Amino acid sequence: MTHSTTDPIWLRLLPSFIRNKLSGRDHLHAAIHNSGWIFFDKILRAVIGLVVGAWVARYLGPEQFGELAYCIAFIAIFQSITNLGLDGIVVREIANQRHRVNDILGTVFQLRLLLGITCWMLALVLYGIGNGFSGQGIWIIGFIGAGMIFQVADTVDLWFQGNSQSKRTVLAKASAYLISNGIRVALILLSAPLIAFAVVVMLEGALTALALSISYKRYPSDGIWKSNLQDAKKLLGESWPYMLSGFSIIIYMRIDQLMIKSMLGDFELGIYSAVVPISNLWNMIPVTICASIAPYMAKKKMEGQAIFDSALLKVFRLFWLLSLAVIALTVVLSSFLIDLMYGDAYQEATSVLNIYVLTSIPVFMGVGQGLWMLNYQKSYLSVIQTISGAVVALVANFVLLPIWGVQGAAVAAILSQAISAMCINAIFARELFLMQMGIRLKKVTDLNV
Repeated sequence: MTHSTTDPIWLRLLPSFIRNKLSGRDHLHAAIHNSGWIFFDKILRAVIGLVVGAWVARYLGPEQFGELAYCIAFIAIFQSITNLGLDGIVVREIANQRHRVNDILGTVFQLRLLLGITCWMLALVLYGIGNGFSGQGIWIIGFIGAGMIFQVADTVDLWFQGNSQSKRTVLAKASAYLISNGIRVALILLSAPLIAFAVVVMLEGALTALALSISYKRYPSDGIWKSNLQDAKKLLGESWPYMLSGFSIIIYMRIDQLMIKSMLGDFELGIYSAVVPISNLWNMIPVTICASIAPYMAKKKMEGQAIFDSALLKVFRLFWLLSLAVIALTVVLSSFLIDLMYGDAYQEATSVLNIYVLTSIPVFMGVGQGLWMLNYQKSYLSVIQTISGAVVALVANFVLLPIWGVQGAAVAAILSQAISAMCINAIFARELFLMQMGIRLKKVTDLNV
């Protein structure tokens, strides 16, 4: 087969049977290229974050690291609000309304800026009421929270996404991320105090904003951004369910850290926060697999429901094998990894990691179900799942922390994620639940649940 001269270099490196299917399909090339840069960014952050984060944790010790982790988790609650759930909506509007790009971007920029400043001030007030306005904590919250203001620069990212130019965003953010982590390493070598690491979080936000602004100047939209009240009402009217879903996700992903701090203390939070990145690093496996096979699964859906369900069943069975392998490998190496990465002060983290890694099963199953939701257009189910997960996480931590300590938080994480990603499906999407359990459907049934 003759290949197009416009085929990207990476296509020429693939096996011939794949290359023949993709050759000349320029729009698909752009989508794959765009997705590739996004995954590069995720992998870079996961690996660098784990290595440098472990070094920071080892240097600060469990108590100071726990205090830093608490402040980051506290601010994350407010960050989920400042995002406004607008990302997917804005990217769609940019693609569909090219003549109104400046109105859309200007409106989003102003909304996020105003809300970022408001949430920053609110975070300071609420933290001060709960923990006091004097002391180091309020300063840490102030520095980390300032990142919500710089986060407004992510509006540029939406412009790039709408034009399949995610490479520009990734390069800008990766540069800021590498610089900020280089500074973290320097702070360790210079024996810097805890407050300096909070300043770096703010600095990373500022560097990211600067890098995105430079990238935007090289690939700008035509005209000047301007806000529009009608656009603001329309965007917010559509985005609030996504904002609620995002807020619920952050709650059930972060509530354990907030409750450990209030019920057990900074030391225990430091122990818990050390193990989470190790376990979460494995989550890149199902994410990468699902992104790679998404076009294939969409084709199977067009061939028929039974064919798609059969293919999805194989994905879930593969994810069971992979998640169990991940669990076994982690349990075998946990003691060695904790000692190597964190040192003697974190030995208690070994037992926590051995429990927490069991979340790999619902995480793998949850990522896999994204293929079902996308092809059957059941996105509403994710809202039910995230809200349920948040409620279970809150109740489970409240009950289990006094009984089992920080190990109880790991058990609560398993329960909340299992209920969110799997058990809810037994009620609202039984066919999906059976496939997640590796059970072949006996007959094709109506999936309009």
